[in-house]
Amino acid sequence: MKKIIPSIILVFLTIFLVQSYSELSQEYVLLEKIKTRLVDYRQNLAPEKTYLHTDKDVYSNGDIIWFKTYLLDGITHDFSNKSKVVYVDLVNDRDSVVAYRKLFVDEKSVAGDIQIDEKIPQGTYTLRSYTKYMLNDKEPILYEKRIPIIVQKLEQGLNLDSTMPNGNLEGLGALTQNSISGIPKIRFYPEGGDLVAGLPGTLGLEVLDDNGNGVALKGEIKSSDNEIVTTFESHEFGLGRVRFIPRDGTQYHASFNIDGKEHTYSLPQAIPSGYILNLQNREDHILVQVASTQDQDLEGTLLVGHLRGDLIFKRIGEPSDKSSYATKIFTRELKDGVAHFTLFASNGEPLAERLVYIDDPNNDAQIAFSAPAKVYGKREKVNMDLVIKDANGSPLKGDFSVGVVSKNGINKGQANSFKSWLLLNSDLGGRIANPDYFFEDGSKHRKFLLDALMLTRGWRRFVWKDILSDSLAQLPEISPEKGIMVRGKTTKFKLPNRPKETSVTLNLYGVDLINSKQKTTKQGQFSFGPFYFTDSLEATVEAHDSLAKWDSKKSNFSIIMGSQIPEVQAKRQKRDYRNQTSWPQINDYAKEAYQKKVTDYMYDPDKVTQLEEVTVTEKDKRLTRHQMATNSNPSARRTTGPFSSRLFREDVLGNEAMSAIDLLNRVPGVYVTGSYPMQQVRILGTRNTIFAGGEPLILINGTTSTLDFLQQLRAIEIEFIDVVKGPDLTIFGSRGANGVIGIYTNKSFEELNKQEQYPGVVSFKVQGFYKTREFYAPDYYVEDPKKPDYRTTLYWNPELAFTNTGLSSVDFFTGDKTGMFQVRVEGITDDGRPLTGLYDIEVVDEY
Repeated sequence: MKKIIPSIILVFLTIFLVQSYSELSQEYVLLEKIKTRLVDYRQNLAPEKTYLHTDKDVYSNGDIIWFKTYLLDGITHDFSNKSKVVYVDLVNDRDSVVAYRKLFVDEKSVAGDIQIDEKIPQGTYTLRSYTKYMLNDKEPILYEKRIPIIVQKLEQGLNLDSTMPNGNLEGLGALTQNSISGIPKIRFYPEGGDLVAGLPGTLGLEVLDDNGNGVALKGEIKSSDNEIVTTFESHEFGLGRVRFIPRDGTQYHASFNIDGKEHTYSLPQAIPSGYILNLQNREDHILVQVASTQDQDLEGTLLVGHLRGDLIFKRIGEPSDKSSYATKIFTRELKDGVAHFTLFASNGEPLAERLVYIDDPNNDAQIAFSAPAKVYGKREKVNMDLVIKDANGSPLKGDFSVGVVSKNGINKGQANSFKSWLLLNSDLGGRIANPDYFFEDGSKHRKFLLDALMLTRGWRRFVWKDILSDSLAQLPEISPEKGIMVRGKTTKFKLPNRPKETSVTLNLYGVDLINSKQKTTKQGQFSFGPFYFTDSLEATVEAHDSLAKWDSKKSNFSIIMGSQIPEVQAKRQKRDYRNQTSWPQINDYAKEAYQKKVTDYMYDPDKVTQLEEVTVTEKDKRLTRHQMATNSNPSARRTTGPFSSRLFREDVLGNEAMSAIDLLNRVPGVYVTGSYPMQQVRILGTRNTIFAGGEPLILINGTTSTLDFLQQLRAIEIEFIDVVKGPDLTIFGSRGANGVIGIYTNKSFEELNKQEQYPGVVSFKVQGFYKTREFYAPDYYVEDPKKPDYRTTLYWNPELAFTNTGLSSVDFFTGDKTGMFQVRVEGITDDGRPLTGLYDIEVVDEY
């Protein structure tokens, strides 16, 4: 009996220890899973980021946009080991691409240029850069830069003293000082996620007017019995924060007065039981405070912090923590950027989350300039030296570019520098209107506002639910591009909905013939590449079934080529741009651009578009392209109206390789979803809502048709597309309840359809990588042309080299335009620090 009792005790003790260990190890299992998944994320799903450095921010028709685009790993900010192909688009205000460049990136960056068409409509355009791999995200975060493009029209009777006529800036929208629109609205963001009764809580504030602009105001936080608990104040961008201890069961509201009238907004209700996560940035360290209500326990909780997917902190709650603990995270060994902290329960449930911006002074670096003067005469040589050093004075190297431009061509409000985009805006979804503001100086006020911004934003790159689920292991649908790819699919002849497996051969007719053969998938899909070449090459793809019994069946295939241009579904970022370009600045640049255009015309009229002086009578009125298209297709009169929109095929770059559906997807307000052949087409209504009834009415040259037929058309068979909505739908009755799409084919459509398509082969052109032109800068030591030099961009070098001691030099000549110019250097160091350096010089008549 005495031997049995100890044995029983030992058994129960073992069971107790096993159970205790199992419970205690749950958070360790969670930690290991988070570590593993973050490693998977960094290795397999790490995002890519791009950035554009342009020579200036304002342009005129006929100008060349000189740019350098960077392609980086989204975590390390080193070169990306995924994509080698980057796209740069110039997009109008209807989200249509008017020009684009396809570029090959060997390391971190590649230079490019876009010459603006002389006949481009005046307005504000968007430059964006991206890779196909970035389009895997449901809401891709793409770098975008808005640029005004001024259209200068010349008239007869010009001379070198001609001045810009009035009215040349119509369509750019004169900008005035902001004023509050409507009653400001307050959004509240509890730190960590919740206000918890009895625990000190911090609320982030964002005060916005009806236009989404930040509003600065003061007010009070009051309880339900109108007791003033504390005061609050919002600052620039409407940002602020307030701290108080909420009571259980008490409702609070914010109160402020405008024109003597009180306005109130309710605060989130404090929960009776929960957790708080408080972070305070103290430059060299982050103070972390975690607390819970008495009925909760921090033992077994897990606090983790990561910076762009790199785990930087972990702590498991201990028995001694009870209901609160505090710890310091020293930032000396951390990189700058947005850090994401999450408090987990042991079962993996997130309890509280908080963003904080890491900005350690030891990570600072600077570009310093030295020049013999800051004032120069006309056509004078400028020599300057540059050096890059870190906070300790050690030299740095990197990948940089430099431009020297008129300060009137620089938009002071276009604030999205390399640093603010790469370290802040790109990880918060690109939704911050002026991110540079937070980095202009190291004042406590700006750091306060930056922390308030962190309270009002969420982490956009991933959510923990996805990270901890098995879906993370799934590979992205779009693979990184390593070069030029030729893709398509094979189907039964003239039956695009019947894919057929076979063998295909690609022939590329360049200097050397490229011949490649492969087997398609069971769905008939094929993919050749990657290739590297510039310009465009003629190509053919042949399909051949060697197992077919009859020769007539061996090539009985249709070949449908994939689009060579990515379809970007992401809409342009919606930010407040009202104060980002001042009217005087655009006006001053317009005068400079006009002076240059007049001079170019006087000395070389063949290269400049001139608006001829023509007397127009009612009889001789010239028809617009819109009117001529309607007249050549009388049925188009039904789909023409003030609420309709028209897209001409020739305005869409790369349309030769598109299907009709691809072209339709480029029409603003039209949404194409699903994969071929299970596609759906919907039209956005006049109130920005998609028609709920279903497919729109489809007309081909005025005759009712179907989506199936539309899927078989090629873009080259189409002249233009009309999309009808709103009051213009009245003439269609109930048939047009979901909108109307009018497809109007070109003159060769009937001829193309009379000819039998040749089975088993397709001919087309494959676009190569863009070959960047070289920037011309005169050397007035060698040449002294009589033509006045009114260039607004004096110098552009996308490959600014630095020595091992961090030194570089820049030299260029001034022109004949006087005024202020700015030397702008942008790039990234070898260890991933984005930098911008600015230096002003003045050009005068006599020096």
